[in-house]
Amino acid sequence: MPAAVVRRPGEETMATRVDTAAVAPADRKGYWAEASARMFVPLEFEPAPRRPFSGWMQGGPLADVQLCELAATPHVVARTPRLADTGDGAYFKLNLVVEGQMIVRQDGRETLIGAGDFTICDCARPYAIETRTPLRLLICMLPQEALSITPERMARITATSVPGGHGVGWLLAPFLDRLARLAQAGAVTSEVERAAQSAVSLVENLCTAQLRERSGLDASARDELARRMREYIDEHLGDPDLTPDRIAAAHHVSRRYLYKLFAADGVSVSRWIRERRLERCRRDLANPVLGDLSVSAIALRHGFTDPAHFSRLFRAAYGVTPSQYRRDAA
Repeated sequence: MPAAVVRRPGEETMATRVDTAAVAPADRKGYWAEASARMFVPLEFEPAPRRPFSGWMQGGPLADVQLCELAATPHVVARTPRLADTGDGAYFKLNLVVEGQMIVRQDGRETLIGAGDFTICDCARPYAIETRTPLRLLICMLPQEALSITPERMARITATSVPGGHGVGWLLAPFLDRLARLAQAGAVTSEVERAAQSAVSLVENLCTAQLRERSGLDASARDELARRMREYIDEHLGDPDLTPDRIAAAHHVSRRYLYKLFAADGVSVSRWIRERRLERCRRDLANPVLGDLSVSAIALRHGFTDPAHFSRLFRAAYGVTPSQYRRDAA
């Protein structure tokens, strides 16, 4: 299988091209995954099932950034928590959709990005991108230190749709396209390098404008994310393995951010889960239709695996034992 000799951000090498046409269909998944890891950051890659995968990417370095053009059939890539923890992802990845659509997920958001629009991902944290139709992208990899925007602030606009049809986006889209073609051709002069620095400034302006626009939406976005998390908890109360880590991973946020969301309402995640389980058990104990179920069975169906521990928690919450509560309700 031909080697995918491509550049990782920060390395000084010539422009390179990767094309799955150079390898057998059975080898394309591994070939593309390796090339993507070296061109961008390590990612898990999965082609769409029951259809052959094909794609090409070509890019090169310009000043502090790397520009790449990519075209591929439907697939999914994921920067998993395990990969994000490796410490090699201090980059912002700006994607401009040229043709097709893609779904991007990060920081609890899931957004459909259409042709002509941008989205940005923080490679230091988990994210996922899914395409269901053939796609062509322009990708700009920027070291995080190249921008004055901190990752904490950038997290407010990751996985959102940034319009490329007006404002700074209208200026940046054709500029990136021309710079990418120069990088692909290896036509990198000192003037082109200076132009690439201007592109970094435009990206910063684009993100700053988006941050200002979304400043009034943050509170409602947080409320919506918290609501979805609580719904998720209610749907999985019967699973004893329901943990903060699992809830955070399901919504593509860090455990720290999960704790922050719940702390805003004055309650911990664990306490919320416990109180919801107790309330479900109380409701079932009062339901005559479930009279044939034992107290232990009701506790188990809502995630309590230790009957004695459940009984102590129930008594502390409602002032009586589960059995006494059931008799009183009857």
